[in-house]
Amino acid sequence: MDNLELLNDVLEDKIRNQIFYNESAIMVRNPEARQMLLKFRDEEMRHIEILQKEIVAIENKPFIVTQMLQKLKS
Repeated sequence: MDNLELLNDVLEDKIRNQIFYNESAIMVRNPEARQMLLKFRDEEMRHIEILQKEIVAIENKPFIVTQMLQKLKS
């Protein structure tokens, strides 16, 4: 498994967690528990944003082989 696959797997988990916290916050009646769940949800969203940026950076970064081939073509 490469780094990109690993990051995508972690991203999927974070999205599932965020959905769980959000749905739980909607159903819970205790205001303190709701606030805690919303805090967890928001923290997962921050993680999701970081992971998405990292994935985009990796996808846009040319591999060393690609760079070498470009030099050879020149």
